[in-house]
Amino acid sequence: RARAALHLFSDLLPQRQTRWMKRRLRELRTAAGNARDLDVLALRLQCIAEEKEGRHVRPVLEHVVALRRKAQKPLAASYKKAKSKGFKQRSRAISKAIRWKHKEQEPTFAEAARGTLAPLVDKVFTAAAADLSDIKALHQMRISGKQVRYTMELLAGAFDESFRREIYVIFAEVQEMLGTINDHASAVTMFHEWRERADNNGSQAALAELIAKEKTQLDAECQGFRDWWTTERARDLADHFAMLLQLSSSSTVARAPVEGPREEETEEMEADSAVG
Repeated sequence: RARAALHLFSDLLPQRQTRWMKRRLRELRTAAGNARDLDVLALRLQCIAEEKEGRHVRPVLEHVVALRRKAQKPLAASYKKAKSKGFKQRSRAISKAIRWKHKEQEPTFAEAARGTLAPLVDKVFTAAAADLSDIKALHQMRISGKQVRYTMELLAGAFDESFRREIYVIFAEVQEMLGTINDHASAVTMFHEWRERADNNGSQAALAELIAKEKTQLDAECQGFRDWWTTERARDLADHFAMLLQLSSSSTVARAPVEGPREEETEEMEADSAVG
């Protein structure tokens, strides 16, 4: 969310300090992302291992726990690096340097918010129009939806209460479901890689069973999402946004202080969000 804020309000921020902050945040997110994914996987495996018929997955769980311990070192190193280089002080300096830099009259927050959110929302509905039986299409929808969700949180003050109570809630639900799908898809990929490197039949058998279980859950979650994301629901949400984001003819959003991610920044977001 911090990185999303830097993208969103980049037009108001000091460029050199912002570039430094983006690099530190990316380092932290990369290190934390691996640890987070292993935490999620360990919790699922712990539940399976506690079942009577699932005890044979304990070696896999122990492997995940060992990887998680290993992941803590780069996470701690990223934190210490950011702290030693004055992350907190630099954050305060950026906040103090916020200002409108253009000769044109500064738009209102409401004008800027509508102009910023509209193209990001378009990306979500474009992604949602793809073949959602394809896991890659669901992943792309998740990435686009994540950008919109964070932007909605940052711009909520520009809209009325229904924005937070109704539209945001739906987007949050979409992200939760797509996030669960991504977790299962990532687990399948990971288990396949481990199975290819496993050096005993017991581990290979346990991983084969876990792959089958994850695939079953993945298929169920994908179908559940497609059943929930109906044409009617998508149309209603699109209509809500259309009414919400209507711009007056006198709007000065063309030079708004907030903007969506640039192309290279979107690529970074997608890379950061590939797992987790």
